[in-house]
Amino acid sequence: MDLFREILKLNEKYNLIENNDNIVVGFSGGPDSVFLVEMLKKLQDFINFKIYLVHINHLLRGEDADSDERFSFEYAKKNNLEIFIKRIPVKEIAKEIGKTLEEVGREERYKFFSEIYEKVRANKIATAHNKDDQIETFLFRLTRGTSLQGLEGIKTKNNNIIRPISEIYKKDILEYLNKNEIQYKIDKTNFENEFTRNSIRLDLIPFIEERYNIKFKDKIFSLIEEIRENNQNNSLNLSDFIDLENRIILEKIKILSNFDRKNLLSLFLNQKNIEVNRNKIDEISSLIKSNGTKKIDLNKTYRIVKDYSHLYIEEKIEDYSINNSVIQLKIPSEQIFDNFKITVNIVENLDIPKEKNQYLLDALYDDIIEVRYRKDGDKISLDEKHSKKIKEIFINQKVPKDTRDRLPIFLYNNKIFWIYNVKKAYIPKINKNESKHIKVLITVEEVI
Repeated sequence: MDLFREILKLNEKYNLIENNDNIVVGFSGGPDSVFLVEMLKKLQDFINFKIYLVHINHLLRGEDADSDERFSFEYAKKNNLEIFIKRIPVKEIAKEIGKTLEEVGREERYKFFSEIYEKVRANKIATAHNKDDQIETFLFRLTRGTSLQGLEGIKTKNNNIIRPISEIYKKDILEYLNKNEIQYKIDKTNFENEFTRNSIRLDLIPFIEERYNIKFKDKIFSLIEEIRENNQNNSLNLSDFIDLENRIILEKIKILSNFDRKNLLSLFLNQKNIEVNRNKIDEISSLIKSNGTKKIDLNKTYRIVKDYSHLYIEEKIEDYSINNSVIQLKIPSEQIFDNFKITVNIVENLDIPKEKNQYLLDALYDDIIEVRYRKDGDKISLDEKHSKKIKEIFINQKVPKDTRDRLPIFLYNNKIFWIYNVKKAYIPKINKNESKHIKVLITVEEVI
């Protein structure tokens, strides 16, 4: 088999590498990454592009890891390639944040890639995933439970991440390197079945090949290709169901079948590279059917939020506590209140058109208007005899929970007269014979 010809075909099929590309290449010193770089060097005879190697020492394998680092440095030097090397204490980080070594290793790897990506002004990242990796990923996700999108395996091209050797088997890679006497390093942990993926590689696949079908991997990869083709032909256009803020519009997905809705949710999560499995999708589907504003954690970084009309993903930060900010506005005056500019003007023309962000108040000259956020038990007057809790008004008007504690509340004489953008209250009129009686126009502008 002419492996380089296969690389050329794959590159042409997916437009992986083009003229003037700057590509950051993950380089461990192992056979896959060495083979990848060797193929990229050959490809440079046909296409004008630059490559920059990135090596990470995870400090997990003692002298072996240090040896890999030295090899990577010498390989880059020998081939006149620029290399960036970083040592990362993966074990300590994993213990500190409560993630697995695999998770932390992957996250830290891509984080460093991104750093170098910016530094060298790259436009693509190349990784050395091969055909065996795709099959192992398929089986791993199948055993854990996933969606049809998840069963596509590792995509050959995913936004700016490319995998030029993703359709080359590991045995062919090793045969090429050995035949051409190209040195590489071996990670001994790849032969330990402590990790699930290693167990699939070392135990499950050989068992099935020996006992059931020697061409098992070929059959699995053919199935992966069929799933990809099916997904492509039957995929929904996510942009048809989201708004400008990248939120799914719930009203639009009501018309979808259960199957299509789940596929759409998978596409939505894939935007953030969030691992998708059947249980997660089912949980989100149940969330959509619930009332009010609800949220569930997706992983340690993101949660999904469902409000009255939208579904969206937010980054997890410290829980928002009610802001106790309070300002006092003299009549007339102007002040900034967090992200709001509030202007209080005295007006004589009572027929001026009032916008949604304005309130016309009966007041006394030189009095004070207080502005704050809501407090437990806050009520607003509906008429002379009736009032209602602000919490109930928020629920009735379907104001998202995340917004409720960020809406300015306006008080005059210790009575709430306006919940900005939500409700204007009834307040008793001031005696017009009062010498200091005036009309005040309050205008709120949201500022960044």
